[in-house]
Amino acid sequence: MIARVLDSKDLESASKLIQLPQIDRPNEHTLLLINELSNAKAYLSDSNTTIKEFHFATPNVKRVLIGAFDKNSIILINALRFGIFTFIAAFIAYEFHFNRSFWVPLSCAAVMSGITVVATFHRAIQRSLGTIFGILFASVILAFHPSGYFIALFVALFTFVTELFIVKNYGLAALFFTPNALIMAEAGTVGDYSFFYFATTRLIDVFIGVAIGLIGVWVIGRKSASSRLPHLISKTLRSQAQVFYVVFSNKKIYKEYGKNIEFNKMDTNIKNLKTVYDAATGEIPKDKKALEYYWPIIHSIQEISFLLEKSSRSKTHKIEEEQLAKILLAIEGMAYAAERKENIPICDIPLVNSAPGIKETLEQLQKNLIKKSTSPLSK
Repeated sequence: MIARVLDSKDLESASKLIQLPQIDRPNEHTLLLINELSNAKAYLSDSNTTIKEFHFATPNVKRVLIGAFDKNSIILINALRFGIFTFIAAFIAYEFHFNRSFWVPLSCAAVMSGITVVATFHRAIQRSLGTIFGILFASVILAFHPSGYFIALFVALFTFVTELFIVKNYGLAALFFTPNALIMAEAGTVGDYSFFYFATTRLIDVFIGVAIGLIGVWVIGRKSASSRLPHLISKTLRSQAQVFYVVFSNKKIYKEYGKNIEFNKMDTNIKNLKTVYDAATGEIPKDKKALEYYWPIIHSIQEISFLLEKSSRSKTHKIEEEQLAKILLAIEGMAYAAERKENIPICDIPLVNSAPGIKETLEQLQKNLIKKSTSPLSK
């Protein structure tokens, strides 16, 4: 209903049609959801609300590259791991002189492209089954000994179908790019090579590459994501404290992204935190209670980052040193509690008149962290 209201031209009149659900004995999560829906309805109903206050900056290429190549970036760490195991797969393939050895690192890279451990296992299963059925599919086609324009037609058709399905279903795409590879291999090879030769080579190379990829993910990334969350939360909060000091003590803020060291660190840490949390959702086994506990904390941290970015675009945000010290001390206390997995008392957060949302968000973050004593992670 809210989406339909946003599409309408008369927001104020259409928003009156929104009816919030009435739920008997709602739990805490349901109450939070209803509260958010109520706030959304209030914004739509209020004609005086200045939505134009919110600006969303799109990161440029330079900003993305600087963040990715930061020494603390999880993207860089994952890229190095990806490269090392792909190199191992290539080394094994060429050292042992496998036929069509490039299929081994290719399969390893395809499997390790999964975002999470679960996604990696899914891709391994899909590629294996897709290869088996794709070989059977190719055997039927090659039994008719196609040549010339028919080969070109099959290659074009299979390439089109592969690109069509590879994002939605990797296994279904494997069913088509496997016969595509076998048809091109047989058609482009001079000599007496039978289909059985290419089929067995493809099967062996794919299974070896899949096995190496699975070993790499299982050995290195099986539980690495969830174990990093407390440290990354602490590190992100401390970087936000540095940005808070720069913004609210009227230090110079450069328009060029690369010169804002504090903002660079904060952005990199938040990207790392979000990436690691997404990876933790696909671990084996997955700690659902821990993920439910960390999600509102990460959400509050992202909201703080947004408010700091917004405040940095204004010229006057200086506050009293005593207020600034209290806020920085509160953030450090939360960072300490997150990293040590300890409970902390609720601190009084001073109101920042030029950015009132910061007080509310920091208080909510404290409440989310204070639940540590009742969470399964406190053990």
